[in-house]
Formats: sequence, structure tokens, C-alpha cells
Amino acid sequence: MTKEIRKLLAKRPAPGPYWPFKLEELAAAALMVECGRVDGEFDEEERDEICRAVMEELVLDEETADCLVGVAERREDEVWHDWLFTEAIKTSFDDYERLAVIQRLWEVALADGTVHPFEEHLISRIASELGVPEEAVDRRFTVALRRHPGLTTLAFDGALRSSP
Repeated sequence: MTKEIRKLLAKRPAPGPYWPFKLEELAAAALMVECGRVDGEFDEEERDEICRAVMEELVLDEETADCLVGVAERREDEVWHDWLFTEAIKTSFDDYERLAVIQRLWEVALADGTVHPFEEHLISRIASELGVPEEAVDRRFTVALRRHPGLTTLAFDGALRSSP
């Protein structure tokens, strides 16, 4: 099945009858890619974190998750504004799933050990667009921080949020 997916994705993938992923799955992955790139440095740690999140949330094998993230990277490059992605999530995900997206965005931001102000702003804006209250954003940050036990100190690059 993975080889079939790769063939489909190689042909400039677009939603349709043979599209292997749901639009909201692509949207969530694309927002994670945007979060990883927003500070101007998209490294392997962040991409690996996105692949891990996609594997866990969508129950995909490693190769399929890598395919989805690759498509998300291309789509994020092509889309001028992330409204399309947030709207797909807003209309398709329930409150719990939206919280999971916010937590995954924090995990991507934390992957390099530094939360850049651009990352924090992006996550706050996306949360607002998804109707996620600020208190819930803060709780998801705390949960995401716990998933990175190797971070004993957290550099915030001047960001406003304080670590717990």
C-alpha cells in the first residue's frame, strides 16, 4: 500500500477519489510544518517531531507518515495563508482533536529546545482561529513540555510565555 501511496503523491497530489489522506489530516500536518519553519530554521529535529506526531495521531507507519509530511511541506509552500488549513481543522475536528493539534504545535516548537516568539505567536493565533481558549493553550504547552523530559531549561528567545 505504501508504494501505491508514493506513486500517487509523486504525481502532484490533490484531493480526489484516490487521495490517501483526509484534507484535515494534511491540514494538521501542514500547520505543524509551518510552525517548524516560522522561526526561519527548519531542522531534522522538528521534522522528526512532526513525523512522530503524525504517526501517533493518525496511526500511520513511518514511511506513510513521512509521505504525508512531505506532501504537507509542499502544500505549506504553495498556500499563501494558513486559513485553508485552520478552516479544514475547525470544520472537521472536535474540541478534543483541536486541543491535540495545539499540543502537537507546541511539541514541534519545543523540538529544537527553543520557543521562538514567532512560534508562540503562530500557535496563539491558530488556537484563536480554532476557538481554543488561552487557558487551554497554556495547559497544552505544559503537557507538551512534559513530553520533552530532556529540556531542563527552556530558552524562550524573548517569548512571553513562562515555563512551569
